[in-house]
Amino acid sequence: MTQENKNLVTNFSSAKYSWLKSGGIISHLYKIYNQIDLSTLFSRYDIKAKSLLVIGNLSNTLIKDEGFKGVGIKLLGDFTNVQINSDHMLVGSAVLDNFLSKFCFQKGISGYEFLYTIPGSIGGNIFMNAGCYNQEIKDKLISVIYFDINDNKVYEKNIRELKFDYRKGFQKTHTIILYGKFKISHGDQKNIKKLMQEYEGIRNYTQPQKVNCCGSIFKNPVNQSAWKLIKSSIDETFYNGPIKLSKTHSNFFENDPYISANSIDLFISKIQKRVKEKHKIMLEKELRIID
Repeated sequence: MTQENKNLVTNFSSAKYSWLKSGGIISHLYKIYNQIDLSTLFSRYDIKAKSLLVIGNLSNTLIKDEGFKGVGIKLLGDFTNVQINSDHMLVGSAVLDNFLSKFCFQKGISGYEFLYTIPGSIGGNIFMNAGCYNQEIKDKLISVIYFDINDNKVYEKNIRELKFDYRKGFQKTHTIILYGKFKISHGDQKNIKKLMQEYEGIRNYTQPQKVNCCGSIFKNPVNQSAWKLIKSSIDETFYNGPIKLSKTHSNFFENDPYISANSIDLFISKIQKRVKEKHKIMLEKELRIID
C-alpha cells in the first residue's frame, strides 16, 4: 500500500481492513474529509469517467482478486460526526452503527439500540437499508443528504420520496451518501442499555463470534428463512475447510484470513446452486461482491 498524499492511497489492500480479511487491491483510494474535497475531485473529467466504489467499514463488501481499478472513495473528517439539533440528528456516513447506538444511549435517545450489533457504517446502512430485530434504518430516517457526481452538487431527499425496501436503500447511481437526518425520541437510559444488552445476547447466542465473517450471506426470500433453505440443501462438507458455513448459523460463513476472494465467491455460488436444485429458489446475495 502506497500513501501518495493525505487524500490519495494507491494499491490499497482491502483484505487488510475487511471483516472477512479477504479481497483485492483498490488501485486508487481517495480519502475525502469534507465537501470541498469531493467537489475538487469530481471536477476532474478523468475521475468522473471512471467506475466508482465507496467503501465504509468493509463489513459487507468483498472485492474480487483482480482488484478494483476505478475510483475508490473513503469518507472521513466531517463525515465521522454526529450533530444533535432540536428535531433531528445529523449523522455522517462514516459514523459506525455501533458508535451511533452508544452515542444515543449516552444522550438518552431511544430507538437506535438495534444498531449496536450491526458492524457497518451509517452510509452502508442507508445504502442497503440494513436492520435486525424487526427494525430497519428507514424507520428512523428523515432524509438522505448526498453528493451528485454528474452535477457536482449536494442534494437532500426526504424518506417519503425514496423507495426503501428489504435490504435495498438509497442506491441512486453516480451519487455518494454524505449524511442521514434521523428522528429523535428520548427514553430512559436504563431501558436503552437493557435493550442493547438483550440484542447483544441474542447475537452472541445465534451468530458466530470472533471469526472472519461478513454477517448474513443471503437475503431472506419472502416468507422464508435463508438459513433453513441452506441447511436443508447441503451436506456436511460445507461445514469444513478454509471457507465453511458456520455451525451456529447456516447463513453465515467463516473463512481463513487472506484467502482468495474468488474462492469465497465460488463457495457462495455453490450454495446458491444447491438451494436452487432443492427448493427452486435462487438466493440473493446480501454480501456485496465487486468485480
